[in-house]
Amino acid sequence: MQLDFTLNISDDTWYPTADISGFKAKPGNSIDIKEKLVVTFTAPGKITEGDINISSDPWLAFNTKIEASEIGGGLFDIKLTITSADGSHIGNIINNIHLGINASSDSTPAWSTLSDTFTIAADEDPNVSGQLTVKCATPPAGLENETVELNLVRGEKTEHLTLKFGTATYNIAAGNYQASVADLKKADGTLRAPAQLSASELTIAQGKTTTLNITFGKAERSTTIDIALDVDSIPALHNESFHLVYQENGVEEGSGELRSGEQQRLDQLPASGKFILSIAERRLNNIHYTFDSFTGDLNGQYHDLVFRQGQVHQNADTPANAAKVTVKVTAAKAAGTTFSLHLKDGATPPREYRFENLPAQQGNLEQAIKVAPGTYTVESSTFIDGGVLHYVDVGPNPFTVKSNTPAQLSVAITEGANLHVKGFPEFLSFGACADMSPTNVNDFAEARVASLFKYSGDDGMGDAGGFLDPAKEPTAKIIEMARDVSAKLNDSVLPVMVSYTCNLSLGDVPNIIGDPVRHKFSFANFIQALKMAQEAKDASHPVPAGFIVNPDYLGECQKYGFTPDYAIPVRKPLGEALAHHGVNVAIPAGITDTLKGYIKGVNWLVRVVAPDVVLGWQVNLWSIGGSQWVYNDFSYDDVFDPVDGQKKKMTISPELAGKLTAEYALLVGVFEETAYTDAKGKNIVAKGADFMAVDRYEADDFTLRAYMNGYCYSPYEWDRTFDYCASLSRHLRQPVLPWQIPASRLATKSEQVNNVATEFWGTGGSYLMGHAEIGNSVDAINETLLNIEFPSVHAGMMGRNPRELFNRHPWDVTTPKYLDFPSRGIFHVQVGGGATTGAVSAVNMDSSKWMRAKLKAYRDNPVKFKS
Repeated sequence: MQLDFTLNISDDTWYPTADISGFKAKPGNSIDIKEKLVVTFTAPGKITEGDINISSDPWLAFNTKIEASEIGGGLFDIKLTITSADGSHIGNIINNIHLGINASSDSTPAWSTLSDTFTIAADEDPNVSGQLTVKCATPPAGLENETVELNLVRGEKTEHLTLKFGTATYNIAAGNYQASVADLKKADGTLRAPAQLSASELTIAQGKTTTLNITFGKAERSTTIDIALDVDSIPALHNESFHLVYQENGVEEGSGELRSGEQQRLDQLPASGKFILSIAERRLNNIHYTFDSFTGDLNGQYHDLVFRQGQVHQNADTPANAAKVTVKVTAAKAAGTTFSLHLKDGATPPREYRFENLPAQQGNLEQAIKVAPGTYTVESSTFIDGGVLHYVDVGPNPFTVKSNTPAQLSVAITEGANLHVKGFPEFLSFGACADMSPTNVNDFAEARVASLFKYSGDDGMGDAGGFLDPAKEPTAKIIEMARDVSAKLNDSVLPVMVSYTCNLSLGDVPNIIGDPVRHKFSFANFIQALKMAQEAKDASHPVPAGFIVNPDYLGECQKYGFTPDYAIPVRKPLGEALAHHGVNVAIPAGITDTLKGYIKGVNWLVRVVAPDVVLGWQVNLWSIGGSQWVYNDFSYDDVFDPVDGQKKKMTISPELAGKLTAEYALLVGVFEETAYTDAKGKNIVAKGADFMAVDRYEADDFTLRAYMNGYCYSPYEWDRTFDYCASLSRHLRQPVLPWQIPASRLATKSEQVNNVATEFWGTGGSYLMGHAEIGNSVDAINETLLNIEFPSVHAGMMGRNPRELFNRHPWDVTTPKYLDFPSRGIFHVQVGGGATTGAVSAVNMDSSKWMRAKLKAYRDNPVKFKS
C-alpha cells in the first residue's frame, strides 16, 4: 500500500533532521500496517539506528533496518524498514518518524532540496520508479543478431540492460544516472560499430518517462587472433612460461608471456596485411626447443591458433665438455618437502637448467643433468613446511661451471617465520577497522573477516592524563562485537585492540618517553584493557583478543637512534600501575629503566595480566628516516645502523629498510623472553611479541591528507612496500601483519568522480584484491584521479600528478597481489582506519562495499600456508 504523508525538514548544516507524520493511504483506504513500513529517500549524509526515533500511540518497540548506497557528492540513497520488535501487528499507531542525518560536508545540498525523493509504503516497497524508453536504431549489416549492453550507474548502483533493436520501455528507480553503452560487436570481435547515446546523463523521475536514443556509427572490420599453447604432452615444459612475439607486416607490435593451457586474444587488428606469431626458442636442461611460427593474413576474419606438440622441435644440446654438478644442502632441520633451483646464463638465447624436487634436508645431491660451462645466475624461492616459512640461499651466486670440471653449488636452508599465529586462521586472512557504528556487525559478517580492530582507551592515544573509567574502555565492547560477527559467520573472529602505552605519535619524543607520570597512567589503563580481554576467555575463545601496541614508538626511537640503554623511567611507574590494579607480581630484574627495559616491560605485562592474548608491536616505513625510498631508492644522511650504533649515510632500498628495521627491533628486545617469578613463587619465562605489524600510512591515496603528505601509491610503490615486509620478516624470522592498509580502489573511466577532496579513492584495494577492469592500463583509470596536481615539493619523488606516477613503471592489477603473501612472511592483513577505507560502510560506502564483496569471495578459496 503506497502512502501519502506530511514532511517537515530542518536544514541544519551538520545534522539536518526530518519529521514524517500524517500518514494517509493513497487509494483512500484505511492504513493497516501488518508487517512493515518502508521509507525511501535521498539524504546528504549517513544515518544510523541512533538517528531514528519512532513515536506511536499506544507505545510499541520498533526495529529498524537501514540500507544505504552512496550516489556521489556526499549523497546517499537510503531505504529504512520499520517493523515491530515483537513481530506484532502495527496497524495505524505510528504518529511520527524523526530522522537525523550526519551530513557528509557543509557543501552537500540542503536536505529540503531533496524532499521529493521521500516515498513510503506499507507491507511493500515504495513505488520509486520512472520509465526509461530506449529507442535503439537498426544495426549495420552483419550485426543484426547481436545485442546492445547499456549500463546505468547511480553511485554504487548499476543497472545492466541487454537491449534488442527497436523501442522498449523499462522501469528504473528514480534518480540521476551516468549512461554508457558498449560498442556493438560480433562475439569474435571481427566486426564492430561504435554505439552513440543521445545523452550520457539521465534523470529518471518518479512516474515519468525519459527517452534515450542509441545510434550506431559505421561498422568496421578487423582481424581477431586467439592464441593458445598446448604442450602438456612434453613434461619438461609443464609450468614453463614462453615469450610470444606478434609481428605486423614485418614489424614487432607486441609481446608477452604464454603458458601451456592459457589463451590470449589479439583483437582490433588491421583488416589487411600479414602477421607472424612466434615463440622464442628455449635451451632448457640440455634440450634446444624451437617452435614453428604461424604466418597468416590480416583479413578481417577470426583465427584460432594453437601451438601444439607437432610445432615444437627438440634437439639434444649437451656439450661434450659439460660438467657434473652437486648440490650441497645445509639444513639445521629437515623439512618434509622439496625445493627447486633455476640456473640461467647470459647467452642469447640463454641456457637454462632446472633442478627439481630436491629434498629439503642435509646432504649432497648429484644432478643427473650435466651443466655446460659458463656463469649462471641461480634463482631459488622460499617454501612453507608445516606453516613455517623456509629460505633457500644459494652460493656462490653467480655460479661458474668450468669445462669438464665437477662443480659444487651450496644451498643453505633456514627457517623463518611460523605463520601459524595463535588466534588467527591457518591460512592468509584479512581483518578490518571498526568504528562502532551500528552497521559494523553486518558489514564485518558480509566481508567474512577473521579479525576486527579498534583503538583502545577513551581517546585512542594512551589516556596518559589519569586512570580511565572502565566504562570508557572499549575492549569489552569490541570483544562483544567480534563475537556477534562470529555468531553470524559461525566462524571465529579475533578482536584486536590497538593500544598506546606511550604515544610518540604526538611528537615531543624525549619529553613524552621520559615522563614517569604519563607512563604510570598509560600502564594502568593498558592493564585495565588486558584484564577485560583475559576475563573474556572461555572454552570457545581460548585466545580472547589480540593487542597491537605503540604505533610510531619503535619508528621514532629508531629514527632518533636511541640505543637499548637509553634512559627511560620504567620500574617505578610500572610498579604503581600494577599496585593500582592489585596485580601482586614482582617486576623482574630484566626490566630496567632503559628503552630495552621498557619494551620488555610491556611484553612482560601482557604475559602476566593476559597470558592468553596475542601480541604484536608496530613499525613504520619511515623509521629509517623517511619513506621516500618507497618511490625509488633514496639516500639519507643519518640512518641509524643497529649493528654498530652509529648514524651514517645510506642509500635505502625496500630490502635494506626491512633489514635495518628488523635489526633495530631485535636490538631493543621486541621478541626477547623475560624470566620472572609469579605470585605463587613459580619460575616462568615471559615470551616476547608474537608478530610485527607494519603501518604504511592511514589515508586513502587520492585524499588531501595522503598525497599532500607524500603518500600516493601506484602498484609499483605497493610492490616495494610488500618487498619491505618480506625483508622485515626474513631478518626478524617472525610473522608480519600489514596493518591499517587503505582498501580504497581506483575509479574506472566509466565511473563518476565528483570531488576528490571529499571522496575516498585509492589504490590499496585494487592492488590487494585485483581489479580486472583496470588491468595494466593507465588509460583505464578515471581522468579526474589521474590529473590531480601533486604539491611541487613532492614532484621529484611522485611526479607532477598520478598520470606521471602510474606511467613510470609497468604494472598490472588484473589479479590479486596477496597470492604470494605467505612466502613474504605475511599471515594476516588488516585494512582501513578511523577515516580510511576498510570494510565498514560507515567509512566510504562505495569502496568499502567493493572491498566487502572481494573479501567475501576470497574466503571461498583462501591462500593456504603451504608451498
